[in-house]
Amino acid sequence: MAWLFKILGVIIVLSACSLAGFLKSFGLKKRHKKLFAIYRSMSDLRERIRLGSGEIEKLIYLCFDEDTASILEGKAIINTMYLKKADAEIFEEFFCDLGMSDTESEYERIGIYMALILKNSNEAEKKCGELCRLYSSLGILCGLLICIFFL
Repeated sequence: MAWLFKILGVIIVLSACSLAGFLKSFGLKKRHKKLFAIYRSMSDLRERIRLGSGEIEKLIYLCFDEDTASILEGKAIINTMYLKKADAEIFEEFFCDLGMSDTESEYERIGIYMALILKNSNEAEKKCGELCRLYSSLGILCGLLICIFFL
């Protein structure tokens, strides 16, 4: 009967460690995906501003997903889940002064922020390629090491 508890303990420890590695890997993938989605939304916003197709609040509603950014009572609500602090600061700074200048200046300003977001997105993609498999494998290996140590 004791062997049953040992097997159950091994399964739980191995599952917990593997899940931790997979969640870390998932976070890296989601960061890259979210940064790229922000870049596409900024590109869409930039073109809509260039064409002069409406108010900023309406354009933000059309260009950005609700889980990324929205306008509530004239203030931008930004979801920074899965983003690093530096990414979130860039995104918040972008929304802080949005709509404060003329069309040409706004068009150029969005281009600058798009370059920053694209740089961060490329860095996230590079890290994802390097570290996703590592975190997944490391979680499994740590689980096996802990199981071997306690057996």
